[in-house]
Amino acid sequence: MAPALYQAVAARRRGALVCDALPGNAWVRHITGAHTVQVINEFMFVWQQVWRFLPLQGTPDVFRWRLTPDGGYSSASAYGAMFFGASRTLGAREIWKTSAPPRVRAFFWLVLHRRCWTAERRFRHGLQDSGICITCDQMTESMDHIILGCVYSRAAWAILLAKLHLLDVVLVNEEDVMEWWMRNRKLVVKPARKGFDSLFFLVDWRLWKESNSRTFDGVFTDAWSGLLDLGRGQRVVFGRIVLANTDVVSMGHSRHKHSSM
Repeated sequence: MAPALYQAVAARRRGALVCDALPGNAWVRHITGAHTVQVINEFMFVWQQVWRFLPLQGTPDVFRWRLTPDGGYSSASAYGAMFFGASRTLGAREIWKTSAPPRVRAFFWLVLHRRCWTAERRFRHGLQDSGICITCDQMTESMDHIILGCVYSRAAWAILLAKLHLLDVVLVNEEDVMEWWMRNRKLVVKPARKGFDSLFFLVDWRLWKESNSRTFDGVFTDAWSGLLDLGRGQRVVFGRIVLANTDVVSMGHSRHKHSSM
């Protein structure tokens, strides 16, 4: 705050306590160095700041923790202070609230942080000769492409969204997976939103497994058969609702009619 003024203070006085320096302006007498223009300017600034606060005689010092309303320390507030200025990753909270098997949610956490070993990433690390999608053989295989952009994934989404009467409401285009999910989940009526989240996670998981099956095992499955395997293999309510054509489909149909009016 006042480096030149600090250097003008005698070395043995630099450790003086506030309670000793304020009474009678004793701190002024501690300045023994050269009175340069910089020192004088900083002295005037410090003088104005000091006189904004009158010393409290006979009042004991009180320790207050400014991160809590009552001034008391708590480990929770100290931990929260570590995240001041941090930004929240889009969809990070919603991932762990989604009704899906733990391994599927863990997988989606990797999708969020771009840590899945797609063909594009394997090619970048020198593990294979090409980063092109093995399914369509047209575009680079990223997670955005596998889930939303590939012809296989578009066919799978077309089947499911048509079943839910959401084909004209939820549009599938290759873009950032998290942005697509967070935007389109709001287009679904609120009672069916949790089901849509589960559907999105399970379909993404199935698309990822299909890509790995084609890459490493040479086994190919058409989109409809893959969705049937998903409905049979996952014990998640919405995974069965999609194939059973129950109330959630009706809610999606109502939303579709409302949006077209």
